[in-house]
Amino acid sequence: MNDGFEMIAREPGVELAVKRSGSGPAVLLIGGLGMPSLVWDICGLAEALIAEGFSVISYNARGMAPSSAPAAPYSIAGLAEDATAILDHFEVADAIVVAYSMGCYIAQTLLRESPERVRATVLFAGLQPTPFNSIVGEMELGLIEKYGEVPHEVLVFEQLVTTLHPAMLQDPVMVQNWRDLLAAGSGGWAGPEGFKGQLAASQEWLGAGEPMPERLAEIAVPTLVLAFEHDLFFPPAQSEATARLIPQAEFAQIDGVGHGGLFTGPGDSVARIAKFCVEQGK
Repeated sequence: MNDGFEMIAREPGVELAVKRSGSGPAVLLIGGLGMPSLVWDICGLAEALIAEGFSVISYNARGMAPSSAPAAPYSIAGLAEDATAILDHFEVADAIVVAYSMGCYIAQTLLRESPERVRATVLFAGLQPTPFNSIVGEMELGLIEKYGEVPHEVLVFEQLVTTLHPAMLQDPVMVQNWRDLLAAGSGGWAGPEGFKGQLAASQEWLGAGEPMPERLAEIAVPTLVLAFEHDLFFPPAQSEATARLIPQAEFAQIDGVGHGGLFTGPGDSVARIAKFCVEQGK
């Protein structure tokens, strides 16, 4: 056990830190690139789902401490296999899957490879990427190739621009406070291979032209698509248009926040997700 986590062996030398809380139908939470499972607690989603009678499964993906950081690159398919292995570990036949940012790539792959394991899904701030995603990813991989890492100052600047919404970015005190907070953090990676590995997985997905319309049309479970109003990575207009390609999808926009809305102000997203899970899981 480690900070409430249970360590499960995924493959030789690779362990995943997982946690299950509450009782009832299972909800699997899949985070984004570099996102520790703690975020689900900070935004209140895990607590809200447990209060509604669900069993909540969260985990730190490979690369994020205290999970292992095996050698890069990783793949979205491999990360989806990790998610399936976690369901197997807890003997969960099927679950509602709530995914955020890059986690939406993993959820879609899980739906393709093991559709019987997904009862319904929430694709949150991660359905339809823009070229901005690839541009940032290419820059980061280029810096890693040239310098062996992405300079911390570059990461802090990138996180400021993409996490905060316009009103926050125009507030000098807010910018300085967030800059200090981000600069003080280590990122939570288990090692440099973790960041490089997850980043490579994301770029692989984007480079393949995902999400493909024909694949979206095959999604046969109820789906809730959420998008933040000022999200530079996954703008709501594009996510709404893409959601129409999913037969049983509904779309909602969360106003007033950027991609980091789970940190800066999730609005009514937690209530929307909890309501959707109740409708689909009871």
